[in-house]
Amino acid sequence: MRQPVLWFVLGAAACASTTQSPVSTGVTSSTVAVAGMPGKLTVTSSATASVTTLTAPVDRVWQVVPAILDSLGIKVSLIDPASHTIGVEQMKVRVQLGSTPLSRYLDCGQTQIGQNADSYEVLLNVIVRVQASPTGGSSLHTLFDAVARPIAFRQDYSRCSSKGLFESRVADAVKKKLQP
Repeated sequence: MRQPVLWFVLGAAACASTTQSPVSTGVTSSTVAVAGMPGKLTVTSSATASVTTLTAPVDRVWQVVPAILDSLGIKVSLIDPASHTIGVEQMKVRVQLGSTPLSRYLDCGQTQIGQNADSYEVLLNVIVRVQASPTGGSSLHTLFDAVARPIAFRQDYSRCSSKGLFESRVADAVKKKLQP
């Protein structure tokens, strides 16, 4: 009965989703020992940013990003105008971000009572960077990364996967604000 657990862990690791982008922002590894099985399993995860190409120049895009993050419930604590980077690291959230349930944005697994993202303590990293594009416009790099753990139990944080909705909302809002 212990082998199905190993296959489930391997299957979950192989099917983990990532956002579309060639930009990697960090790699994490965790090693798991499965009871009754020899050896250990190491699962490596990398958080990647979603990239949107825009025709507007960097300065114009940079002007609208802070208001968009605020409207989505992000309490900005990191601003670097020189690199056009803005966001928050390790923002604690529970149940929802702004008015949106966390489970719409994140997959943190589920239990018999529902989606873990809606009941766990979530540490959220949101980093948005605007870069000049070689074609004259700009590119919007949005990283939405999180870990979560149960409130009632002492347990390590587990990585969550972005469903891509937050990144899409940022990109769509920027495009809308930039329309003439």
